[in-house]
Amino acid sequence: MDIVASRIFVYSILPLVIAIGQVGLDKSSRSRERKIETFLLYLFGIGVAGGGIGGFFGHFFISDSVAESIGWPTGNPFQLEVGFANLAIGILGIIAMGRRDGFREATVIAVTVFGVGATIVHVSDIIQTGNLAPGNTIQNVGNLLKPALLIGFSCCQQAGGTLP
Repeated sequence: MDIVASRIFVYSILPLVIAIGQVGLDKSSRSRERKIETFLLYLFGIGVAGGGIGGFFGHFFISDSVAESIGWPTGNPFQLEVGFANLAIGILGIIAMGRRDGFREATVIAVTVFGVGATIVHVSDIIQTGNLAPGNTIQNVGNLLKPALLIGFSCCQQAGGTLP
């Protein structure tokens, strides 16, 4: 459970904490637009890129440990596929930090589809089997929180820095 909770903190909460710190300390972050941009940069950089690349390493290099934390059988080759999907999302996060031409929106869509889809799979497993392993339950918080934050800040940015 510790590693699952740590992942949620590092890839969903930590970007917010760092962005709050930067906005509070950086005098150039006074405009609403700059504040929103700061939050998005940390969400894309740490949340999406870091989370995606971290997910790749977990599913690719220590797949049996990850499977055990989810309560699923080890040795499943689908873990490698999920690893590469995570890597793709991580790379999208890196690129999204520097792009403003619709690429960010596409990245948010990919993160959202993957996160919501993973949550549906995990919740279905919980309902069907009663599997309450931390990687099958707690991880869903991050699967849904990160897309919600990205959507919220992206909508604020597109609305000219005002809340929709």
